[in-house]
Amino acid sequence: MRWTRSRSKAALAGAAILIVTMLAVGSAPVASASTRDTKIVKGVVDRWSPATVRISAGDVVKWKAVSGSHTVTAYGRGWTFNHSLGQGTSLTHRFSRAGTFRFRCLIHSTLVNGVCSGMCGKVVVS
Repeated sequence: MRWTRSRSKAALAGAAILIVTMLAVGSAPVASASTRDTKIVKGVVDRWSPATVRISAGDVVKWKAVSGSHTVTAYGRGWTFNHSLGQGTSLTHRFSRAGTFRFRCLIHSTLVNGVCSGMCGKVVVS
């Protein structure tokens, strides 16, 4: 009888551990679009801050026009993007694949032979 009672206690303890483990795994946070990182790039007068953003695939970049109006315009290869930002407004873009994505403000930069000067930036996605 003693042997059976010990086995019953061990089985009960094992079941309890299994249930607790299943509950903990079931309630663990899952990375989704809403819990991914968002990096903020501020348009301040005539520059981006920061000018280079490093993110993981699936993350979001948010551009905010802190002072002045700007555009976020893609240049180079890899993507197409061209949006205006009035002072105090923002816009976002989710980067789903690895690469380097260059952008500039059409108002505060120049592009000559593929070389950007002025308000230029890039998003590096790993």
